[in-house]
Amino acid sequence: MLNPFHLSFVVPDKEEAKRFYLDILGCSIGRDNPTWFDILFYGHQITIHQASDKMPAYQIDHFGPILSKEEWLSVLEICKSNDVEFVANSLIKNEGAEDESGKFLIKDPSGNKLEFKYYMNFECTVG
Repeated sequence: MLNPFHLSFVVPDKEEAKRFYLDILGCSIGRDNPTWFDILFYGHQITIHQASDKMPAYQIDHFGPILSKEEWLSVLEICKSNDVEFVANSLIKNEGAEDESGKFLIKDPSGNKLEFKYYMNFECTVG
């Protein structure tokens, strides 16, 4: 069993980020206050902070969850139907094989890249 991770980052517009992660990606909110909020991001905790003079926003190169194929396809369709900006279109490798996998990259409103992946057999990727 994998353990959840925690990721924290700063964005230029907290409310815009909140709308994206909650309304488009369907994440649920945890703690919420005027300068930051937590979301449950596919089983992991993300804390998103509002940029300030003391905490400027920086774009993250990329991060993202590894999902089941069904969930991956669902998120892919949600992103397409909401005109989310794709950095890399969806790609499925070795379809039907034991090592089948898929991925796509999108940008959140702050320019952070999110990579969504699936593996038909996750054990083929580790070890």
